[in-house]
Amino acid sequence: MNPVIGLAEKVKILKKLETHGYQIAFYILQNEDLAIEAIKTALIELSMDDTFFRKSQTVQQQIMKRTCMYKSIAVKQK
Repeated sequence: MNPVIGLAEKVKILKKLETHGYQIAFYILQNEDLAIEAIKTALIELSMDDTFFRKSQTVQQQIMKRTCMYKSIAVKQK
């Protein structure tokens, strides 16, 4: 049985990943507003995935990187 992860813990984990995700999005988009939009959608998507929070920090970083790249590309294509 997997323990329930509280909202405060989820926020803490996502805040640790936020800056690096923004840097990735900004590098791809070269636009602050679009990077903010991309990182917001990435964080929202990850926040809804309970299994994400049970993974190791290294795996979480990899998932965050991949998600930010996909969301940045999606924002750029709009």
